[in-house]
Amino acid sequence: MTKEEIEAFVATMIEAGSNVQAIGTTGYVVVEPVDPTDREAYRRIELVSSAFGERDHLKDEIIAYLHQLGRVVEIPEEPDTDRA
Repeated sequence: MTKEEIEAFVATMIEAGSNVQAIGTTGYVVVEPVDPTDREAYRRIELVSSAFGERDHLKDEIIAYLHQLGRVVEIPEEPDTDRA
């Protein structure tokens, strides 16, 4: 997959039924369908994932694009409990 394909990848994942979201700024998920009971969605999502190929090298760019779309689950920061 190339950087130019990120928008198409995300759009196609959404169309396939994926609830694709960034997880904070550390990662993203594509496997979970919007409707977890939709067994066909799992197959469609896997087909899309395979069709676009390797994308690990674009992780940061995909996360940034998902943030632009508002498709993000924020991770609350842990309070600093260091009492040194």
